[in-house]
Amino acid sequence: MLQDSEAAVVGRSAEFWARDFARRISMVRPEDTLRGMFCNGLLRFARGLGCEKQLRRCLAAGGEEKFVDFFSYPIVTYLRMVSTVLLPLAERYGTVEEALRALGKQAMVDLQGSAAGKALAMMNTGDMRSRLDAVFTAYRVSVSFGEHTLAWRGPTSARITLKRVLMPCPFHEGLMLAVLGSEHLRPVKVIGRQTGLLDCEFDIFWE
Repeated sequence: MLQDSEAAVVGRSAEFWARDFARRISMVRPEDTLRGMFCNGLLRFARGLGCEKQLRRCLAAGGEEKFVDFFSYPIVTYLRMVSTVLLPLAERYGTVEEALRALGKQAMVDLQGSAAGKALAMMNTGDMRSRLDAVFTAYRVSVSFGEHTLAWRGPTSARITLKRVLMPCPFHEGLMLAVLGSEHLRPVKVIGRQTGLLDCEFDIFWE
């Protein structure tokens, strides 16, 4: 359990992110969709809280009784579901930012386990370049929105630029960590920054 002073910090952070998510939801277009596997991954996180009430709240916010992994759903569904579990997840992970990183890691695990992710994994030769190429190609075919650019800046560095991706920077930090934290990779460093409400970029360095 968090101490009272820590809980207050988490509460303020949750209020900030609640406003942030409200702004993001207001900017969603009808054609912005993502695969149901991400919603199912989020529900597994809600179930992991050990609270049936939170799971029901998450489902109610999504407006669906269940999700089919390879069907497309409005991204606003996912955003509303995330907003309902931010505070309980923050209580578990320490801050809302860490909770969002955990959700990003889960999203990448779900993506890599999908049919598209498994097919593209066959293109992966084990080095950083092929791994990032395969993963981001899979990401691009899993959502209908956003621009995802991968630029090689040297033999051991790259920059990933995400525009209009709707989820915040900490979420994508978690996604990057899930990729770069895989076994057999050399030590890496990731420097991420939010460049706009819906935009962020990451500089990646490895040995």
